[in-house]
Amino acid sequence: MTDSQLTRQHRHYLAVRERLVRSAGNSGRWPAIAELEAQLAELATENAARARRIATLEEDLADAQARLLAQAQMLLSGRRADDDDDAEGDKSSIEEIVAAVLADFPGVTWADIVSVRRDRRLVKPRHACMRAVYEKRRDLSLPRIGRIFHRDHTTVLAVVNRPVP
Repeated sequence: MTDSQLTRQHRHYLAVRERLVRSAGNSGRWPAIAELEAQLAELATENAARARRIATLEEDLADAQARLLAQAQMLLSGRRADDDDDAEGDKSSIEEIVAAVLADFPGVTWADIVSVRRDRRLVKPRHACMRAVYEKRRDLSLPRIGRIFHRDHTTVLAVVNRPVP
């Protein structure tokens, strides 16, 4: 390439650059980019809402599957749901069950039980509460008990499968 061609090409690039900068306006941004960013923010918000809804539906599905599995196991073992309810008598509320367990652990409150803290002094009462709710309220699935205690259902499963100390 010759010098004149390079100079002409350089002037052309400068002219194109000037047109692009002028079309961006005072904001320094192209209107199309601003519009796309607004659409992106809206889509991100919708996506987050859908993700929360999906998580809720997955929890409900896990709860329903656990209930179905428990009912199927009762049917296979020859027991009916009505027989199980009669054997349990009246169903205590979760608050009553937890209050009865926490009576053995002075200084520990419901807020401590559902907190994220993992202090040694809270582990035994938390596990005792989970086990008591599991044993006295057979109508509740593991995922449901987990949600009550702000834990995963696998944590509840590990607690109830662990031998009583």
